[in-house]
Amino acid sequence: MERDEELLEKWKSQFRKGFLELCLLELLSAEGRSYGLAIMERMRELGLDISEGTLYPLLMRLTKDGSISASWVTPEVGHPRKYYALTSLGAALLSAMIDEYDRSQAVRKSISGGGRAE
Repeated sequence: MERDEELLEKWKSQFRKGFLELCLLELLSAEGRSYGLAIMERMRELGLDISEGTLYPLLMRLTKDGSISASWVTPEVGHPRKYYALTSLGAALLSAMIDEYDRSQAVRKSISGGGRAE
């Protein structure tokens, strides 16, 4: 692999980590509680391919830091599922993340357009 491709892949990996966290919190905010497989399928429907090996460690980390809650639900039919939901801490974090993302996008657009950030 050429050096420029290596550098791009490294950058994409770093960018994707934060972006996935933002998308996951926003998905739970928009759609309410959900379980892992449904989250993964919904993300794929929206064009964001995510593997189990990426999603479940992220869900565990966000649960541990209090951004999301997790609870087991045992339906009358079928197997138990762990459902995840946004907490009030997660909602506050999501709001700040969206603000920062939007600010960063505005700066990048201003730079590429030759203008100034607002």
